Amino acid sequence: MAVSQERQLRKILALANALGLTAGLVCVVAAALLTHQPVLATVLSLVGGAFVSASAVTLAIGSLTVRETTEQVDSAVLRGMQDVLGPVRDPLFAGALSAYRYDCLLSPAPAGDAHPDYLYQSFRISYRIESLPKAVTIACLASNDDAGLDGFTGSECLLRWMIDDNLDPDDPEIFTVGVVRVDNRDLERKPPTHETVAGGRARVEHFTVPHDAQVTIGHLVELSVTARKFVGNDRRVRVQAQVFRHVTDAEYRLTVDPALKPTRLSVNASEISALGATHGASVRATFPAPFNNTAGLIQLPFPLQPGSVMAFTIDREVD
Repeated sequence: MAVSQERQLRKILALANALGLTAGLVCVVAAALLTHQPVLATVLSLVGGAFVSASAVTLAIGSLTVRETTEQVDSAVLRGMQDVLGPVRDPLFAGALSAYRYDCLLSPAPAGDAHPDYLYQSFRISYRIESLPKAVTIACLASNDDAGLDGFTGSECLLRWMIDDNLDPDDPEIFTVGVVRVDNRDLERKPPTHETVAGGRARVEHFTVPHDAQVTIGHLVELSVTARKFVGNDRRVRVQAQVFRHVTDAEYRLTVDPALKPTRLSVNASEISALGATHGASVRATFPAPFNNTAGLIQLPFPLQPGSVMAFTIDREVD
C-alpha cells in the first residue's frame, strides 16, 4: 500500500512539474510576442522564467533522489551479501589455485610410431598457491571406466590423466612427466608406484617438496606432461580439461599442429561452475584467419568450482 501511494505521489509531482514547465514556456513565448506592451511582456517573462526554473530544479532533484535511493539500496544489499558469503568464500579462496595457466599442444605421431592412431598431447600447467604439502603426485590411469578418476586415492594430486586400458602407463611413449618445479626449483622425483583403479590401474609419480619451501607463503608451481590421445580416422577431435580444485584467474590455450589439417576449431566453456559473478570471460580463437583453426583461448578471470570443464573441438581433414 505504501509503495502504491508513493508511486501515485511521484506521478502527481511529475505531472505538476510538466504543467509548470509548460506554463512557463507559454509565458516566455507570450512575452516575446508582446514586445509592444513592455510592462506585460516583462511580467510574463519573469513569471515564465520562474515557472521554468522551478520545474527544472524540481525534476532534477527528484531524479537525483531516486538514483541515490537506488544506489543506497544496492549498496546495502551488496554489503549484506558480502557479510553472509564472506566467511564461506574466504576459506575457498585461501586454498584455491590462482593465476592458473593451461597450455596444450596437439601433434601427430611420427612415421614408424608404435601407436600411429594416437596423437601426442604436450601440456604445460602452472599456477600460484599459498602453501605446499610435503609431497605431490601425478597419476596416469589406464582404465576403461571414468570412475577410475574418482577411485584414485592419491592425495595432493596435481594432475590426473586417463588413457585407454590397452595402453601401458609405464611406457614413456604413452605418458611422461617432464619437470615439476616449485619457485623455479626442480622437485626430487621418487620411484613411481602403482594402484588399482576402476577398470584398470594407475601409475603414480611422486615428488618431494623441500622443507624450506613449505614454511614460506606463496609459491609458483609448474609442470610439463606428455600423453597420448586416440584419434584414428576421426574427423572431429575433442580435448577437454577438468579442474579438481577451486581455481581463479584461469587461462586455457590449445595449439594444433598444422599437420593434423585442422579446418575448424571450436572453443567451449559452457560447462563451467563459477563461484560468484561471471564477468569478463573470453572464449575465442587466438589468432585471426587463416590461423584461427590452429589455436584457441579461454580466459576466465572469475573463480571456478571443482568439476568445471573447458573443451576444444577440432574438425580436420582425413585422407
